[in-house]
Amino acid sequence: MEERREDGRTTLCWRQIKLHKALATVIVSLMMHSFMGGGLFCAIVGNILLVVSTATDYWMQYRLSGSFAHQGLWRYCMSGKCYMQTDSIAYWNATRAFMILSAMSCFAGIIAGILSFAHFSAFERFNRSFAAGIMFFVSTLFVLLAMAIYTGVTVNFLGKRFGDWRFSWSYILGWVALLMTFFAGIFYMCAYRMHECRRVAGPR
Repeated sequence: MEERREDGRTTLCWRQIKLHKALATVIVSLMMHSFMGGGLFCAIVGNILLVVSTATDYWMQYRLSGSFAHQGLWRYCMSGKCYMQTDSIAYWNATRAFMILSAMSCFAGIIAGILSFAHFSAFERFNRSFAAGIMFFVSTLFVLLAMAIYTGVTVNFLGKRFGDWRFSWSYILGWVALLMTFFAGIFYMCAYRMHECRRVAGPR
């Protein structure tokens, strides 16, 4: 009789342990997908902001010959008319290049982030959430370089050329996009860490 009671208690304990493991696995899975969902949202918003910031003409506003004018990375506008930036100036070219590379890296990260929700056997050795996080951090680095170059040259050169000037909303969107891509990378790295913890703890 005692042996049967001990066997019953042992069986009950094993069932409780299995139930706790199952609940822990479900909770980790939900948290992991929540991180990936949040990261994907930040990345999509960041990519849209990168494209809008790069394409629009309100990086800087200033007063020229008594009237207000504004300029972007591709055009400058004054008296209601816009003209293409035909001068090949190094800091403009560098800012354009880094902003375009940032948008492309972010888009590649979004593709990897979307694929991270799927489970393909061909990708078992290639962790998509880790790859997405890396691409978002690369995008953050590129946009940081672009904003640093533009800010430095504008403050030290154009700021002295124009007396009444200020940064405008296209420029601000660039900084917001930097924050969004950075947080997207953080979220996907958290999802990757949780995936690794689940994978290691799974066989036990």
